[in-house]
Amino acid sequence: MTLRVKLTGLLLILVTLQAWAEDAPAADASAPAAVVNPRVIDKLTQMGNYLRSLPKFEVAAVITHDTVLDTGQKLQMQATTRLLVEGHTKLYASLDSDTQSRQFFFNGSKLTQYSPDLKYYTTVNVQGTIATALHDLEDHYNLQIPMEDLFLFGTDKSQADALTSALYVGPSHINGKLCDHLAFRQEGADWQLWITRSDKPLPCKLVITTTDDDTRPEYSAVYTWNLQPAIKGNAFTFAPGKKDVAIPLTKASDND
Repeated sequence: MTLRVKLTGLLLILVTLQAWAEDAPAADASAPAAVVNPRVIDKLTQMGNYLRSLPKFEVAAVITHDTVLDTGQKLQMQATTRLLVEGHTKLYASLDSDTQSRQFFFNGSKLTQYSPDLKYYTTVNVQGTIATALHDLEDHYNLQIPMEDLFLFGTDKSQADALTSALYVGPSHINGKLCDHLAFRQEGADWQLWITRSDKPLPCKLVITTTDDDTRPEYSAVYTWNLQPAIKGNAFTFAPGKKDVAIPLTKASDND
């Protein structure tokens, strides 16, 4: 299982439990028993509800993740992503990493994936909301949009029992913002989430450590939010250039 897949599974858990208090005690490193603090989990619930309530937003993230060679040596890779959303039916996303560059456009009826380096693009008809489009893309084409996890909070409660520990670590500053540092454990992964301590609960940072791999590779993302982005009228519809070439998007079943 890849870190990306684990990330999606972890974030699906975030809004499945209840109750939090701002005076939740900090984690005691000497405590022998791991517990799921329901007050900690409710902070995640509040965050998920708030994210779904936003009429529009822009979020950028600096991502680092470990790649493990056959020799066991770990390499740290880096990527930057950007997500622009308006309502429930319009999305633009970009990913620039050490190995690839991708852009995604969704205007409520069509979704286009574009490779600026290769000048290839592919467009599929996808009707409905962003959540519907993301589900169809992954189900039919095994395609995932950068930071799509932000749309998945609270959509699947089946993994709630996966958590074996949920702790409040304490206050922390990320990019100059006061955040609450939360720590979690489940089979195969330890993960940490920092959420802004304000009336606008937003994720500031996420760290995932894979624990069922002896090399313990890590994934981390640091987020920067803009809740009043300036959006151009054509931001969500792809317009090909003269040198861009259209190619078909292969369905996942065709690769079996």
